[in-house]
Amino acid sequence: MTHTRGLRLTTLAAVTAAVAFAPLIVATDADALGNNRTVKRSCGRNYVASGHNGSATQGHSWAQTTKQSGTCKGRLSAALQRNDGYQSRRVYGSSKSAYATARFNSKAKYGLHWGCDNCNVTRS
Repeated sequence: MTHTRGLRLTTLAAVTAAVAFAPLIVATDADALGNNRTVKRSCGRNYVASGHNGSATQGHSWAQTTKQSGTCKGRLSAALQRNDGYQSRRVYGSSKSAYATARFNSKAKYGLHWGCDNCNVTRS
C-alpha cells in the first residue's frame, strides 16, 4: 500500500511540474520565413516556401510559390516583406511557379505568395 501511495505522489509531482513549466514553451510564429507548407485556396492548392541564404545580415531571402493542383490558369507570384512592412517587388511567374529574391540589411520576415492575380496573399 505504501509503495502505491508513493508512486501516486511521484506521478502527481511529475504532472504538477509539467503543468507549471508548460507556459515556458514558446511557440513559433505560424507565419514566418521558412514556414513551408501546402495551402488550399478557392482556385486550388499551392506549395509556399521561403528562406534565407547567408548570414542574418548578408545574403538574400527568397520566396517561391508552386502550383500543386487546381483550376486557376493565371500566373502565380511571390515577394518578400521586411520587419518594418516594406515589401519587395512582386515577381510574376508562370501558371506553375513564381520565385522572388531580395537583399535587405537583414533577412526578410515573411515570404509572400499569391496563387493567381486575384487570390489572397499567403505568408510563409
